[in-house]
Amino acid sequence: MLNRALCFAALMVLVMALSGCMVTKSAYDQKEEEANLLAKTASDLERRNKALQAENEDLKKQVAAKDDMLRLKSEEIAKQDAKQAAMVEEVDRMKAQFARSGDGGGRDAPAAGRSAGFKSVRLKVLSGEGKIDSARRMAKRLAAMGYKVESVGMAESSDYPANTVYFAANSKKEAKALASRLGKDTIVKPLTWKSVFSLIVVTGG
Repeated sequence: MLNRALCFAALMVLVMALSGCMVTKSAYDQKEEEANLLAKTASDLERRNKALQAENEDLKKQVAAKDDMLRLKSEEIAKQDAKQAAMVEEVDRMKAQFARSGDGGGRDAPAAGRSAGFKSVRLKVLSGEGKIDSARRMAKRLAAMGYKVESVGMAESSDYPANTVYFAANSKKEAKALASRLGKDTIVKPLTWKSVFSLIVVTGG
């Protein structure tokens, strides 16, 4: 009877020990799964971070490329403006040389006088059509007439219906004379703002 009781007790101890091992193993497996999940999450976050860094670098390159394009455009416009100014100066030089040569006799004297008068007028040309080319064409046209164009640019508005000549105080006569040479549809208006220029021609139409 005693032996049977001892065997039963030993069996119970063994069962409890095995049960404890199973509980310990189950807790270990759970901890291991949690650790694996955390490692996977960290790996995913790292991959996402690298992808975001790559996208950021691409955006930086795109912005830099646009900045370079804008810089090149600005340099190109500056070169074209310088070339235009040089052309105007060359026309003025040739006209002055022609006037000094005295060719054409008295018949050309009035034209020379008008040219000298035109040069005394400070004149600016603006594009009122949304494109700088129209202002440049007008500047060439005025230079051929004998005017000295000091500045070419863009008007604040791009919906001018016709060529418009703005004149400062005491320059109304010159404005009307210029408008008559540009065509009957040309509009003449007084300047309503301060300007160093006597006449401002805005292209339109």
